[in-house]
Amino acid sequence: MWSYITNLTPDDFNKIVLAVIALIALFLGPFMQSKIAKRQVAMQEEIANRQVAMQEEIAKRQTETQQQIANRQIADSISSRRQAWIDELRRDASEFLTLFARLEELKRPAPNLCQEDMRKNFEEMAVANARAHELGIRIKLRLNPLEEEHNRLVQLLGALADVCIDPPPNETEEQKRSATSAFRNAREDVVSHLQAILKHEWERVKRGDV
Repeated sequence: MWSYITNLTPDDFNKIVLAVIALIALFLGPFMQSKIAKRQVAMQEEIANRQVAMQEEIAKRQTETQQQIANRQIADSISSRRQAWIDELRRDASEFLTLFARLEELKRPAPNLCQEDMRKNFEEMAVANARAHELGIRIKLRLNPLEEEHNRLVQLLGALADVCIDPPPNETEEQKRSATSAFRNAREDVVSHLQAILKHEWERVKRGDV
């Protein structure tokens, strides 16, 4: 064997090397191809998984964005309605308190009125009283019975109505001053509490509360 090897020419040696390489390639080629194929499959699976994960993330973000838009639209709609509620309550309450002040004046007309003036005074008082009653109901229907500050407003409106009564016969100046003071205090209580409610609701509008 050694003699054979020593007698090999360079050309023969190259042929043997090439044959050995070919033999190795014959056995290793399919193995390497299998490894490469498996690696390619794994890479394709990894790429596919990344694409799926990316699509899922995009879909998730789109859903979250759509939900945020929907929530914002709902909040904006509620804020718009709450703002309208504030404006309507303020308008009704303003007219209501103005009418009560006018009723206080009409219940104590100037002395020595003629029949025609007395009739006009009575008619105006009847109209003002009816309108005040309507506004009082509208205000109460706008309130939430589950909110303590709204129930407190109803109580204050009742207290205002209680002091806005017909004067007794032959009312003295002291009685008149006392009645006028009680009315003003009751009305001021309503105004102050109503301002607190409107401020609270306006803060909710600015925050966009649902």
